[in-house]
Amino acid sequence: MKSVLTIAAALLAGFLGGVVGTRLTRGSGEPHTEHTLRARSFELVDETGKVISFWGVDKGKQTVLAFRSRRPVPSEGAEGMPRSAGLDDPLNQGTAIGMIEDSPFLTFRVADGTTRMRLYLTPWHKPLLIMDDETGGRVALGINQSDTPSTDDDDWALQFGPNRAWIGMFSRLEGGQKYVRGFLSISKDKVKYPYVRPK
Repeated sequence: MKSVLTIAAALLAGFLGGVVGTRLTRGSGEPHTEHTLRARSFELVDETGKVISFWGVDKGKQTVLAFRSRRPVPSEGAEGMPRSAGLDDPLNQGTAIGMIEDSPFLTFRVADGTTRMRLYLTPWHKPLLIMDDETGGRVALGINQSDTPSTDDDDWALQFGPNRAWIGMFSRLEGGQKYVRGFLSISKDKVKYPYVRPK
């Protein structure tokens, strides 16, 4: 009987201690909130300690959440320029989602650092998707900006590069009213491939 009373007293004391401890840590009955965790960047590493994901501001001054494959990073980029090994280098980011100033973007790159796909909003908040091969942009879908981009740009197209075919619509102001018209353009002139852009 004495041992049963001792066990009961111990259980009661533990229960009361838990209740009192909870009340004291919560203060005046307000819900418990976690502290804010702040840092300049975060890195996710694999089992060998290699950084495979980066969250922060990279060397291109972009706020990014970036990932890369587990393959080694080449010591040189596509143009033979030396590269750093860090994931804060945009050339090492296989996939990056983030912000360039006020514009969101999504980028896919291959191991040599060349970009193969970009999805972003222009500074005027209009979308553009560009798909590249090793020579540069080959297909673009979205806003078709003029040589002097502005908020007035409202031409949309599916374009095949280097400047061979377009299908889309363009807008024009006439008498204070905006009108849109569709267009289809195909160039039969041949160009040398891979295309080299004039400098």
